[in-house]
Amino acid sequence: MEYRELYFQKKWFNEVSPKNPKPASATLTFEGVVVAGEKVTIGDEIYEFVAAAADVTEENIAVVVGEVLTADNAVEQLAKTINANSAIVTGVADKTDDICVISYNAVGTAGNAVTVAETLTNASFGTDVTKLSGGQYGTPCPIKDTMVYITPYYYWCEVAGNKDDVAWKRFTPASY
Repeated sequence: MEYRELYFQKKWFNEVSPKNPKPASATLTFEGVVVAGEKVTIGDEIYEFVAAAADVTEENIAVVVGEVLTADNAVEQLAKTINANSAIVTGVADKTDDICVISYNAVGTAGNAVTVAETLTNASFGTDVTKLSGGQYGTPCPIKDTMVYITPYYYWCEVAGNKDDVAWKRFTPASY
């Protein structure tokens, strides 16, 4: 069992509650096979699904799916291609749910301006999604193990830091 000494402080920040930093992101959900020539655009980068790298349109980035046009393969290959070629985002494949989560490379609000689009028959970012979203800075906390109470929760600063690397946890004490 670990013991810690916690320090209660009055709320010193303007937000309703403290926030953790996170990058902007968007989720591309596949519901079927991909078609050669279909594209995903992230900022100025155009990713094109092709059977072979030689088939890609000039200046596009080839997402080589070969002859296996399944959603699982498309998700996996898109994430690999993004991670190998993009300077602004990373991709994480989830073959169980056939999704590719695309996240900006830095926490904060800058990623919220990155545009996304697709020309896919069987996949979508969702209704009205045209940019990455949800990127935010965290609420700075100068001292580890600081606690703040904001009805009805307690917030514990687990990792002291600035707006880019702080870590807060929200909890309600258990009754014994």
